[in-house]
Amino acid sequence: RITEPRGHRQPPAWGAPGFLNGAAVLATGGCSHPTVRVWAPAVEAVAALPAGTTLAPEHLRMGTADWAMSDAPPATEIAALAGRQLVRPLAAGDAIRDADLKKRQWFAAGEPVTIVAAGRGFSVATEGIAMTPGIEGQPARVRVEGGRTLTGLPKPNRRIEVPL
Repeated sequence: RITEPRGHRQPPAWGAPGFLNGAAVLATGGCSHPTVRVWAPAVEAVAALPAGTTLAPEHLRMGTADWAMSDAPPATEIAALAGRQLVRPLAAGDAIRDADLKKRQWFAAGEPVTIVAAGRGFSVATEGIAMTPGIEGQPARVRVEGGRTLTGLPKPNRRIEVPL
């Protein structure tokens, strides 16, 4: 167990006690109110960025973030964030998390989509018409031949994955 000195806010040096698989782990607060911090590499803002900024590589750098401070882990690849738009302002050094980014719309209602259902060792695909917009991370509905309605998760390239 590692205890954090009072007022200590920086992660320990890599290789220090508590460093495990690319992360520095700190536990403080004792048994009744424990606090866990997991410091690991993450993408962060180079400078303060206002809401609405379309991210470019020059806005970002690799740094270190506390992965345990939020339910959503921070981004780990700068290239994956290029072209994404911020929905809230960020201060210099803030880690970029999914909640900071505008959700992408993969397809609009009325567009033809490919429906993919996958199981262990197989996948089946068919075509359908989107009944709702395909917004990243939100369920969408599609109509298949015969009028049946399916619900799944939208993916890039006008695809929707239906769980089996």
